[in-house]
Amino acid sequence: MQKKIVLFLLFLGAFLRPLPADEIPISLEEAVSTALWKNPEIIRARLELEAARGRRLQLGALSFPELSFSREGMSLRDDGGETEINLGVEQSLEFPGKRSLRREAARLEEEIFAAELDRVILSVTAEVKKAYFQTAYSQRAIAGRESILEVLKRYQDIALLRTQSGQVSALDVLKGRLEMVQLQGEIIEARRRWRESALVLSLLIGGDGQRVPPVLPSELTFTALGKDLSTLKREAASRPSLRAAGARLAQAEAGLRLAQKNALPDFKVGLSYPSLRASSWGFAVGLTLPLWREKIKGERQEAEALSQALAAAREARGKKVFSLLRSAYESVKATEERLALFEQSLLPEIDGILELGFSDYQYGKIDSLHLFDVLRMFKATQLEYLAALLDHRVALIDLESAGESE
Repeated sequence: MQKKIVLFLLFLGAFLRPLPADEIPISLEEAVSTALWKNPEIIRARLELEAARGRRLQLGALSFPELSFSREGMSLRDDGGETEINLGVEQSLEFPGKRSLRREAARLEEEIFAAELDRVILSVTAEVKKAYFQTAYSQRAIAGRESILEVLKRYQDIALLRTQSGQVSALDVLKGRLEMVQLQGEIIEARRRWRESALVLSLLIGGDGQRVPPVLPSELTFTALGKDLSTLKREAASRPSLRAAGARLAQAEAGLRLAQKNALPDFKVGLSYPSLRASSWGFAVGLTLPLWREKIKGERQEAEALSQALAAAREARGKKVFSLLRSAYESVKATEERLALFEQSLLPEIDGILELGFSDYQYGKIDSLHLFDVLRMFKATQLEYLAALLDHRVALIDLESAGESE
């Protein structure tokens, strides 16, 4: 029994063995960290946040003062009369409360872009993790198939000896070669899929899409989810997309209050220096006349409709996030049940089946077709277990980013 367990561990180690590469494999943490600084989508979102901060500074500032020049006392007839020149400065002032509302709207816009940056980071991180685990899965699947290829070489030696001794026909050797050719074809296809997923990972972490980064296959492990659905829902309430939806609604409400205040006049004050009275100063006060009611009504109507639309959008976003969260949670639990079946029944039962099959074939208890069935069953079990590990990791990633990858 001990010998069988050792043999199984050796085969499992082959599935864990990394794909040979010239570079040092990148860890999952390094891949995510690199993407945070080099991924183009994250860079774009970060710069858009900086632009929003610049707009906040602009919208919170006073308008530029105006330099004015006037000449008074001019006549159509050249009667030699004296004219006066005034040089002054004028400053526009909004009705109290308007500027603070514009500042509030600009601050909320900055919050929207900050939430969008967090959403992009969460989404890109999820994509990086998926590409990383897909690459790790491919590397382990290739290594596992290569280990079975070594087993088939061992079969060839046994079949050749049995053929030479007249125990079996030469067809057994030919069957082994056919199995090897089929398995080598699977390895070629598996390497193609590995390269595809590795190139996706390269682009996500800011690479050139040409160099293929090897990963650590040992990262593809099973860790059960330790939270229930109610806890996950409480945590999801602060998701970036929900924060952004709330900030958009608050910004629209501030815009509605500003539209209501636009019915009130703005002011203009000025200070001038006359040319004829050198020791005097002039002072001027003006105000806007919001007479056109259609303009005011239109602004209010637009702001009210936008507020209602964004309130509906926020409610819909919340429902969608929690729906996707529940779906991802159920997927995680389903894959955990699959993995439990493997670890509690299939894996312990298959650990010695390969060595037993070789022993039976060597002593003539089974033929080559039965031995190949054993090989295929062993390979299928290992690959299905790896696929379940990958599905569980992907489900956990979807749970972490539910509603944020759109």
